[in-house]
Amino acid sequence: MEEICRVCNTKSGAFTNIFNDRPTLETCIADMIEQCTGYEVRPGDLLPENICPACLEDAVSAFNLKSTCEQSHKLQFQAMGVRTVKYNLTDKDWSGSRSDKSNNMETDAECSQDTGAKTNYIERPYKCFHCSQSFQHKSHLSEHIRTHTGELPYRCSYCSKSFTIKSKLERHTRTHTGERPYQCSHCAKAFSHDGTLRIHIRTHTGERPYLCPHCPMSFTQNSELKVHIRTHTGERPYNCSQCSMSYKQLAHLQIHTRSHTGERPYQCSHCSKAFKQNIELKVHIRTHTGERPYTCTHCSKSFAHNVSLKRHIRAHTQKNC
Repeated sequence: MEEICRVCNTKSGAFTNIFNDRPTLETCIADMIEQCTGYEVRPGDLLPENICPACLEDAVSAFNLKSTCEQSHKLQFQAMGVRTVKYNLTDKDWSGSRSDKSNNMETDAECSQDTGAKTNYIERPYKCFHCSQSFQHKSHLSEHIRTHTGELPYRCSYCSKSFTIKSKLERHTRTHTGERPYQCSHCAKAFSHDGTLRIHIRTHTGERPYLCPHCPMSFTQNSELKVHIRTHTGERPYNCSQCSMSYKQLAHLQIHTRSHTGERPYQCSHCSKAFKQNIELKVHIRTHTGERPYTCTHCSKSFAHNVSLKRHIRAHTQKNC
């Protein structure tokens, strides 16, 4: 399947995955895009996970410009006798940036002279002598310098990967151990990332913060809203490279592509059958387990397939008529 740049939709080139750690960059590419554009960027959001060389260069330049402006702003305030640079933190700032959370930044609340409202301040006195970035803590600067020196002191004990900081190693290790330290307080589910837990909690609270500008629909995730908006705009950005079909979601294109390649990645553990989609495998497994999750509300019968239940319910409806 053709790779697509998430930023410009280019369909060819030497792509880079935006979620993979790069030794030469202190900040994840996904975080750069998110911080510079304000768009939520999450693994598994069904959007392309690659970026082309030109857009990567633009993203790094934009992020460096943002960092330089923040540093200059700080120096200008210091020149006027203000101790720190004002940096207003919103809920989105905390929830949207993985790098901020990994740095465990602390803030000092001080009162604004104009409004009397509390404002957060961040001082970044530790400056990198390789580039323009600066940090609140000396330990964070030490971690950042490793991106210039190439030092990767934190090695995974399960595979050959190494990392610049311990928190990245811990996050990676969960892909091997299956550890899920983020426990939902409403149910028994647990997650490997805190961001995934926050999204899950909305299924309990009913919070749907992402509103469609075209209709009354709202969603728990920004990625769901983006896909929904395409039902209004008609946009189908995912084009099959082997035929004229196009799709609103990358996952749908991936499923379609298997009709060309014949790939059947979902293998039954009870027999030799394999399937193109995970849902097909789940339905098939019920022929082995005898599970019948679809129960009729009119009688005690249950069914392995939803379509079988619907057909059965129509029989009740016709009798009542």
